[in-house]
Amino acid sequence: MSLTEKNKNYLLKKIEEHQFTHAQDYLLNTAKQSVVFKATEPENYEKIGNSRVAGEPDLPESITWPLDAEGTPMTFVLQLDLSQVYPLDPEYRVPSTGHLFFFTGYYEMKVEHRVFYATPEEMQTASRRSAPAPTVHEEDEEPFRPYRLETHATIDLPGYGYVDEELIEGDEFGWEEYEDLNFALEQEHPSPIVKMFGYAEGQHGDDEYQAALELFGAKRTYDLDEAVQNLAKALGGDQAKAKQEIADMVMLAEIDSNQEVGFLWGDAGVLHYFIRKEDLLKGNFDRTYCTFYSS
Repeated sequence: MSLTEKNKNYLLKKIEEHQFTHAQDYLLNTAKQSVVFKATEPENYEKIGNSRVAGEPDLPESITWPLDAEGTPMTFVLQLDLSQVYPLDPEYRVPSTGHLFFFTGYYEMKVEHRVFYATPEEMQTASRRSAPAPTVHEEDEEPFRPYRLETHATIDLPGYGYVDEELIEGDEFGWEEYEDLNFALEQEHPSPIVKMFGYAEGQHGDDEYQAALELFGAKRTYDLDEAVQNLAKALGGDQAKAKQEIADMVMLAEIDSNQEVGFLWGDAGVLHYFIRKEDLLKGNFDRTYCTFYSS
């Protein structure tokens, strides 16, 4: 994955500091430049269109508040000003302007959800909007508390479910030392509540597989080889295309549990939104996948 020259040099510096040069090529080839958002202060709604979590969104007239299958309003969780995101992604995958709005239903293994994109022209009609009735979360929980977001670009290395341990191990280096390297990178921008484009938090490293299976209507399985076969079957037998679809799956947003905001996904887990790279590049957010991970 692409890194800016600045972040590439920074990663090389940290690799040398932590004596991981034996895995340098692997880490450079697998590192992802992610965009992270930190909750900074409670939202006072003075500005229309700033990036925020929870509370009430600034929806344009073109967007109707989404309902779940039972007719209950979904919960608004995230609003992003894409002009803040676009310059931080070296692959320039999101629109350079406009806003994204993320809604979720109640967290089950497959989560009802919606993601909306609003153009700058549509945002001219945007106004702070309340849910038309108590949302799926407000029926059982206190309303989430809105916070403003501050954004940065950072480096994301493969986590537990994604890393090839054989390639990071050395004579005196193993998982603990690799965690130390990861921790050093994370401390540049600690405790983000939202992450885009990085590796999904989880133990299995199969999130992109599950997203692809769902988006193409293929039979679900947790066996990765079988997942490729099932996806290929849904794609007319094209195994190469199946593998490419999995490789191109993009984590559009990972939203963490947060005590100040009130987010609690399962047992302090994370909420994940995925999208096909092709759809993302076209600015098509009608086909996305949402799930949550909780240890």
